[in-house]
Amino acid sequence: MDGESLYSVKWYKGRREFYRYTPKESPPMKIFPAQGVQVKRSASNESQLTLLGLSLASSGKYSCEVSADAPSFHTMIVTGDLEVCEVPKHVPSIHGMRSRYRVGDIVRGNCTSHNSRPPANLTWYINEAQANPSYIRTHKPFRERKNEFETSLAGIHFVVGNHHFVNGKLKIRCTARIHDIYLQSTERSIDEDRPRVISAASSANSNGKGANGNAVPYDHFPPYAENELDRKDYMTHLQDVASGSAPTARPILPSPAPLTSFDQFRLTSINHLRWAFGPLTVLLLPFAHPLLSSLINRIAPPLRA
Repeated sequence: MDGESLYSVKWYKGRREFYRYTPKESPPMKIFPAQGVQVKRSASNESQLTLLGLSLASSGKYSCEVSADAPSFHTMIVTGDLEVCEVPKHVPSIHGMRSRYRVGDIVRGNCTSHNSRPPANLTWYINEAQANPSYIRTHKPFRERKNEFETSLAGIHFVVGNHHFVNGKLKIRCTARIHDIYLQSTERSIDEDRPRVISAASSANSNGKGANGNAVPYDHFPPYAENELDRKDYMTHLQDVASGSAPTARPILPSPAPLTSFDQFRLTSINHLRWAFGPLTVLLLPFAHPLLSSLINRIAPPLRA
């Protein structure tokens, strides 16, 4: 007051006066109705003002006007903004992320903070460090239809590198903030999914059985019929002799009935065809058998003679 006497203190919301304090009047305090304003009389005087039951309607521009008494009636007015916030009832939520990632995978996720006013500011953190801005996908807050609350949404998108995993863990956190009155976070812990290499040779033990105790198959081909085994063994034996290599050990099979010279000639002819034309002969033999039999019968009399 710079040594002058106080004449009045007036409070305004916008341009509407809702509180006046005049020391020389009785009662010195007067209150006028205003939207969103409820004055607490016991906690208000010439130097302070207390409001109760704040709502979103209480937000606005407030002014305090102080006037000196006669003869100067000097007046000074100061203005400030009051914002009433509706904070979210729940912590922010993270969606769209898996629990395990490999190096080179792409991490995609969204962070959402529902029903607040103003909308919360969302910030992503990777291993306690704020995420690179190039990783962030910002979205405009959208307003709920049922009320005036707003929902914030922010996405994250980046390629996982070796440096992101610390002791096999990657921590991602989303923080929602509204000025200095609201701060909540949600964190996800992601495990490193390392590829597993299993040796085929180590899957069977010395007894020819796997870890589960089941017999390990020698191969995955269907078993040959008995006559197919005979032919295969006979053909392979001819190839080994023709190449000059020592014959290899073969499975011991039941001895077939002795073959006549005519049957040996026919069997040798069939196996030579298989050796010359490959596996396709196996498919063609059923169809070629009548022709071969006719051909062999023509040349067989000289052999029998």
